[in-house]
Amino acid sequence: MVKDKFIWCRNCDAVHHVNRFDKAPVYSFVAGAIGEIPTDDWRVFMARHEGHRLEPLSAVDDKKFIQGSPLDPMSVSYVEVTNGQEHLLIRQTRKSIYEPLSFELIPGQLIDKGFTIGIQEKEIKLELKCHGTPMSDAQIRLFIEIFKDLVKDIKPAEVEIARLCFDDANSSFGRLEPQFIELLLTRCARHFSRGELTDLRRFVESHAEGDDVMALILRRQIAVERTAA
Repeated sequence: MVKDKFIWCRNCDAVHHVNRFDKAPVYSFVAGAIGEIPTDDWRVFMARHEGHRLEPLSAVDDKKFIQGSPLDPMSVSYVEVTNGQEHLLIRQTRKSIYEPLSFELIPGQLIDKGFTIGIQEKEIKLELKCHGTPMSDAQIRLFIEIFKDLVKDIKPAEVEIARLCFDDANSSFGRLEPQFIELLLTRCARHFSRGELTDLRRFVESHAEGDDVMALILRRQIAVERTAA
C-alpha cells in the first residue's frame, strides 16, 4: 500500500498533500461553454514557498481517524505523520463541498484504544414492535437487557466482521455466531415461555446476518491526543 505523502513548510506551517490529483484540471462554465484550466498544485506550492525550509512527511501505518462517514466529503479526519524524527497530526477539513481540503498541522498523536462491542438497541426494539414477535414493551425491554448483558462477555477478537458501516468510519457490523445465539436463548428461557422462545429464535436467527438488527456493532476507539507545541 502506498503511504500518503505530504510536504511541510516549517516557515509558514503550511502543508501540501502530494497526490495523483495535483495536476487535475479545473473546469469552468461560462456562457454555456465548459472550459478546462490546467493546474499543477505541487508546483504552485513549491513556488509559493521557494527558499523556505521544506520537509517531507509520510503517513504512519493505520494511523488515520475519520469523524463520521468516509463517504461524506465534509467529514473531518486526522492523519498521523512523521518526518522520521517526530510524529505530528494533520487535521483535514473542508469549509464547503465546493472547496478543496485544507490541512492544519498540530502537535499530537492518535491513540488506538481498541474496540468496544454494542448492540443495535433502537433497531431491535423497532423491529420487534413492527415486524417481530407479539411481545409486550416490558418483554422487549427484558430481551434487550439480556442481550446487552451477554455482549459484555464477548471479546472483540471473537467477533467476525460481517460488513463495514457506511455511516461511521470507525464502526463495523459483527456476525452473531451460533454459539452466542444459543447462549442468548438459554438465558431468555428463564423468563419466556416455550412459544415465546420459539418466536425469539426465529427472530434472532433471521436478523443476525450482515448489518441486520441482531448484528453486533464494533466501534474502534481512537483518541486525538494533543501535545504541547
